Amino acid sequence: MAEPDVSSFVNSCFGSDIKSLEKAHELLRLAKEENLSLEAHVSSANQETPSKIQKALRDASKASQRVTELKKQHAKIKQDVQSHLEQCSPLREDLRSSLKKVNELDKCMQYMKWLALIQQLSSDIQGSLLVNSTPYQFHSVKVQQSISAGAMPSAIKHFVALVEISKLLQDSKCCNLVEFVNSTILFWYKILKEKLSSEFEEVATAVGWPFIANKVTSLPQPTATKEDFQSRLDTLFTLLLKLQLPEDLELESKPPSSSSLAGQKPISLPIELLLKPLIKRFKFHFSGKKQTNNLERPEFYFSQILAWLRDHADFLDNEIQPILDREEMSHVSARMEFCRGLIEVLVSKAESDVQELIFDDQLLSHFIDELLAFETELHVTHSYPPWQPSCINVLTRADCFQRWLAIERNFAVEKIDALLSDPDAWRCQYKDINDGDDLKVPQCAESFVTLLSVITDRYKTVPFPTNQLQFLVLQLDLLDDFRVRLLQVAKQEAYNPLSNVYCAIINSVNYVIRVLEDWSDQLFFLQLQYHHAEDENMAAFNQALESSSANIDINLLSKGLDGEELDAMQSAVFDDIIELYKHMQQDMCRKINTCIFNQLNSKAKLYLKEKWFSLPSVKDLAAQSVTFSACEMLLFVKDNLHLLQEQLCLSLFKICWRLMAEGINKFLYEEMILCNQFNEGGAAQLQFDMTRSLFPLFGAYTQRPENYFKEIKEACLLLNLKAGTAILLRDLLFKHLHDNQNEQTSQASTETALHDVGVFRLKKETAERILNLRTDWPKI
Repeated sequence: MAEPDVSSFVNSCFGSDIKSLEKAHELLRLAKEENLSLEAHVSSANQETPSKIQKALRDASKASQRVTELKKQHAKIKQDVQSHLEQCSPLREDLRSSLKKVNELDKCMQYMKWLALIQQLSSDIQGSLLVNSTPYQFHSVKVQQSISAGAMPSAIKHFVALVEISKLLQDSKCCNLVEFVNSTILFWYKILKEKLSSEFEEVATAVGWPFIANKVTSLPQPTATKEDFQSRLDTLFTLLLKLQLPEDLELESKPPSSSSLAGQKPISLPIELLLKPLIKRFKFHFSGKKQTNNLERPEFYFSQILAWLRDHADFLDNEIQPILDREEMSHVSARMEFCRGLIEVLVSKAESDVQELIFDDQLLSHFIDELLAFETELHVTHSYPPWQPSCINVLTRADCFQRWLAIERNFAVEKIDALLSDPDAWRCQYKDINDGDDLKVPQCAESFVTLLSVITDRYKTVPFPTNQLQFLVLQLDLLDDFRVRLLQVAKQEAYNPLSNVYCAIINSVNYVIRVLEDWSDQLFFLQLQYHHAEDENMAAFNQALESSSANIDINLLSKGLDGEELDAMQSAVFDDIIELYKHMQQDMCRKINTCIFNQLNSKAKLYLKEKWFSLPSVKDLAAQSVTFSACEMLLFVKDNLHLLQEQLCLSLFKICWRLMAEGINKFLYEEMILCNQFNEGGAAQLQFDMTRSLFPLFGAYTQRPENYFKEIKEACLLLNLKAGTAILLRDLLFKHLHDNQNEQTSQASTETALHDVGVFRLKKETAERILNLRTDWPKI
């Protein structure tokens, strides 16, 4: 046991009591017993250890002998295996050669099975169509004559199986087999399509397709009822749906799509057949030297497409769509497929016309108007999805889009010129209506905002954000141009800021600000802000990558750009132009305020020169009334408040009357109160003029007008204090401000004293100065 442990053990047993030493005999006895027990345990362990060691040695010896025997067995087995392999080596080579031949024969068998299956399906189709000749030994016209209508479902079934085989073999390296199955499919596709198409067109014509009012229709056979034709149409449409080529063959068998519709999924065969007579009519009327093919009247073919969509919508929804739903093709909309087919031919026509229209601004402008009107009608009335092919893509080609942008800019600039030169430009059209517009918007401002809204509606349908951002730049340029024009007119009217025109200009500015703030929260402009920030960040990223002046960590740079993008999304696309308009609004409000105070100064001259130190006491007056010299000033304030209320919108009027109240407060406080001496009558008269005459003028616009004249209000309170209270307060302020030796007068006590008499705004120095303006109080 360690020394500290022994000490702790002894201390715990005996403690500080000397009588406890008697325990030593007991501890000695216990120690001896424990010692004897340990010696016995050690003796027993010493006797057992040799026997365990001997047993371990015997086990190790046996294991060593076993390992030696296993090594001998391993060597013998290895020798036997090696001998056996040498004997089997010739047989193994023969077997490998045989297996290779078997694999080749198996591949040949699989190839022949595929070939036999293809030939069997081709024969099944031939048998279904009751054709006795081989597929390559007859003409399709002869085949058509021998085909039985009732055999078509079976033939289509085998054709679909053939198409499935083609899909399975498309990744095969057996080029000849793939070519064979594809050629077989194309062969039978042509025959089946010719037969089904001709019969389908006959039945469609019999039921009245296409539904055109002025077409000449032949009478159906008397033995055939409408239900019979409808049933046959249903059957044939179903068969044509199944008669579909694999995608790779389908793309090769069709002419390339229009550039505007590239990449779109092909229209199903039966819908193509329904479109065929309409496309034929379209090309007949709107190509060549027909009168309807007139560059000046693009509305002819736009309205024709809309008419066809309208006339055939019910038939497509009620007759064709149920067939698609039954065939588990409910994801395909018959009306949308039909519409897409017409759009395809329309895009081709529009692309052809725009090549000639691009050189004539007037014709191109008319074409754009008609196309946009068509797009609106297409999406609103016919619910055409925005992600489907659209004619608007024709306008987004580089050359055409720049011409469109230039036309919009020129028209907008001319419109702004016309708006501002109109004699009624600054007249509010709702002025004579009792419940008119509280914004008091002049006609020119309202028309300008309408112009911007129309431009927005026109380019909202453009599918590419890059083009939309270019239109947004145009709108921002027009907003800035309109602001500059308003500034020019405002400078001309600056000699009289209270005139109708000047107030109308500031109302216009306020209205534009309100509209732009509202637009900034709209989803469309928020999306444009996102794309704008994305473009700027990408440009900065590319510029940083091209820069060779510093080593750039791309990961860090991309993180920084993400942060900048988040910061950019805190703003809106109109923030900069709104700030310019707000600055203009504030400047015009200040000019109105300056004009009023320039006139107020002359109106208040007599009032400022009143002998406030010699006016009679209120006790000597029969009835107190407003000072005569203040009447002109007060009347001027009242008239101007009424004038501004009539001419400015509510929000601007609030700004102006508050500026006026602030200015009057400062003017009378500094130019009259602080520059005069008052006796008891003068102080009372001043308080009466302010509280009973001036403050109530603003009471119509706020419940507590005195809050806007705090300096005047508190000065009147100080001047009208009772003499004792005023002298005590003045002495307290004097001691605090002038007696440097008496520093025990705390600032808190002076502030409390001022608060007790209702003074919170004025400083202590100013309050002492005002108290000294009373001539009838003893001087310090």
